[in-house]
Amino acid sequence: MFLSFKDLQEKVNFTIKNEINLGLDRIVQFLEKVGSPQNQIKVVHIGGTNGKGSTLRFLESVLIESGLAVGVFHSPAYRFINDQLAVNGTYITDEEMVEIIHVFNEHGLAEAGLTEFELQTAMAFYYFATIKKVDIALLEVGLGGREDSTNVMTPILSIITNVGHDHIGFLGTSVEEIAHHKAGIIKRRVPVISGEQKPDAKEVIQKEALMKESPVYFMEEEFSYGMEKGKLSFRTVQINLEELEISLQGEHQAANASLAIMAYILLMDNWAMEFDEQVLKAGLMKAEHPGRFELVQKNPPIILDGAHNEEAVDALVNTIKINFSNKRVVVLFSALKDKPIELMVRKLENIADEIIFTTFNFPRAARAEDVFQVSKLQKKEFEEDWKTALQTAISRLDDNSVLLITGSLYFISDIRTILT
Repeated sequence: MFLSFKDLQEKVNFTIKNEINLGLDRIVQFLEKVGSPQNQIKVVHIGGTNGKGSTLRFLESVLIESGLAVGVFHSPAYRFINDQLAVNGTYITDEEMVEIIHVFNEHGLAEAGLTEFELQTAMAFYYFATIKKVDIALLEVGLGGREDSTNVMTPILSIITNVGHDHIGFLGTSVEEIAHHKAGIIKRRVPVISGEQKPDAKEVIQKEALMKESPVYFMEEEFSYGMEKGKLSFRTVQINLEELEISLQGEHQAANASLAIMAYILLMDNWAMEFDEQVLKAGLMKAEHPGRFELVQKNPPIILDGAHNEEAVDALVNTIKINFSNKRVVVLFSALKDKPIELMVRKLENIADEIIFTTFNFPRAARAEDVFQVSKLQKKEFEEDWKTALQTAISRLDDNSVLLITGSLYFISDIRTILT
């Protein structure tokens, strides 16, 4: 499998731009050249600041349990770029990736000027429509929504998990501005589900849905959930489910699971298929999501969590308090420059006995020393080489400790190459 597009380029020659360049013209024009595969598949489009990956995994698991062929496109990679494209949990092979690049080269990839993410998105549409012919594809928005390269088709369902402070440099500084980008995935007369609770952000989503004549299903309005003693309950006007168990840890995962349940209900309705509670229960228990409170070692515990903004760190801190309140917490942290780093660090300091700051090879990664300077924790240090920092962090563990590695999904992706 390929660790990067650079590895893939060693197998087959092609050209891409390594940058973030929002806008849809380039990818739409290129997709037309390869037969507009994005218009040949049924898609659930999943956006939002936090929880979109976990919501996707719950829904994927339930739909696979229903007997469907389910394509998934997520980002960033867990470890290999192959893992971003999968059908029923099986990653795209190296040979299939090379095959798609050959086809794309024949249709003007060199002149298209696509970014890496645009190429990944185009490959996803082509793979799901032409090679695998899936029943349904679940597509995770890369950044924002309105101008994201996944936003070039009309889905059968849109999900906006929530709106938080993320990618501030790209999406704006206010919740309303960020919500405007997220709400861009709402399409005319296509239902939309949202877990958003903040009135300002909710209003933006509501207005967009009204303008597009799209039915909207808000958490705590059209559906609701509860979590008691580790069991999930879910309610709509027609359905009342009790004693559901979910595979992913953390109070926030109950909200993500409830979005997936609502999506399953609407999809079954859309296809005139029977809602099956046993299928739902089995699917919710089988969902897996690497890098989200992922326990990669039990004794002493090492946890990977891609919390990469304020709200995600809140959820992570809460989960650590519930599960490891009696342990000494060592944190290994790295984040991107466009994140609210100071706020994230401040929240982690509430649970950390010691923090080691590091960086990794990524254009937008913050320098370890810069992040170290914002921390007020007494026991702190920095190491610019993340592999050395990881060894240092592991060396600090004893039977009474837990190591938490967090701050960026891209960072977690690098960590997984060593720890998994």
